[in-house]
Amino acid sequence: MKTRKFTLLIGKSLFAALAVMLFVVTAAPANAQQNSIQRDGSPGVWMGGIRPSVATQKSPAMATRNPQTINHDARYKVVPIGVLPGKTNSFLADTRPVNNIEHVTGYSYVSTGDFFLSSQAFVWQNGKLKALAPLSGWPGSDGFAINDRDQVAGAALRRDENGHVRQVAVLWDHGQPVNLGTLEPNSQSAALDVNVFGIAVGESVSLDTFVQLPVVWYGGAIHQLPLLPGETNGFAEEINALGVIVGWQYLDDLNALPCLWYWNSTGYTAVNLGSFGGNYGQALGINNFGQTVGWSNYAGDEHGPAFIWDFLHGLQPLSLLPGDTDANGQNINELGQIVGVSVRALPDSFTVHAAIWQNGTVTDLQTLVSPDTPPLTYQMGNINNLGEIAVDASDPDGNPIALLLVPTH
Repeated sequence: MKTRKFTLLIGKSLFAALAVMLFVVTAAPANAQQNSIQRDGSPGVWMGGIRPSVATQKSPAMATRNPQTINHDARYKVVPIGVLPGKTNSFLADTRPVNNIEHVTGYSYVSTGDFFLSSQAFVWQNGKLKALAPLSGWPGSDGFAINDRDQVAGAALRRDENGHVRQVAVLWDHGQPVNLGTLEPNSQSAALDVNVFGIAVGESVSLDTFVQLPVVWYGGAIHQLPLLPGETNGFAEEINALGVIVGWQYLDDLNALPCLWYWNSTGYTAVNLGSFGGNYGQALGINNFGQTVGWSNYAGDEHGPAFIWDFLHGLQPLSLLPGDTDANGQNINELGQIVGVSVRALPDSFTVHAAIWQNGTVTDLQTLVSPDTPPLTYQMGNINNLGEIAVDASDPDGNPIALLLVPTH
């Protein structure tokens, strides 16, 4: 892993013309990153893309293992989520797109034309897709996370008078969108997760200073989360039922600290989760026991594993798939099952493998589904308490396919 943070950009070289949605991993200063997909150069526009733990100047090879050649022990039924009428593709974010009652949120879009304005948030349940109502005046919408009350956290999108994409955080309650607002007037925001009590977390980015700040929405208002000494930017990724929030903080391109925030009876307190000796890491997921997962670099910042953290044991590395060099822990359920990606970052290649950590071992998810399943290396969502996994696969042209993996035994 390099000594800089990375931005996820939509690259036409990884599309089939404009019809393909893939992410190019590009090294960039942290203050330019905003940890978002900046398709038109607009800061802070995040569309649910995975945040890689490694860097390369090359594009990732997203499907390098032929599933037909793998000795399969299929342990998951692959359930397609489908696409809303009039759209071409569906996408699931890397936060919590599936809840504990098998309801899924995401968004469908048209892969040609104006992607932003064509995106439409949905909820999938009982095998059927239902579009979520758009926020008035904001034609585009994305669903990123869903709680067990079917409240959906996400964002609404529009283009301003100059043609720039603008984004604002939204919470859908009983299917109706609520504008959650931003910290400052000339800012944009995204809500990335919501707990069972309707408390949402995410980011607010100033369009004047490009400073990205971690935020939480509760009591009908937006609140900035505190930063650790010396840090100027931050990002809140997930929140559990107890109100503990995980994410990261950074100062320009000098560092990235995995952190959490807990409620101290009067407000939130920030905690640095530490590192494996490097300067970069992110906390990405948390369960209701406070177990947190993410990634952290080793000394030298060339590579780093996924981690699990708790108050008792601190930061502990997770195993890599054989031959891999890096990993991300994306999400963890109450059973301690972790999903994410294991990465092979070599001087001349970069491959990503969907992975699950359980019972002390790591397994390539591609070996646990039927041989005809498309590559599962596109995007990892979460794993719920039923053991169901939200994931985006990739079709032969590189387009995303939204899937739910349901355990068979």
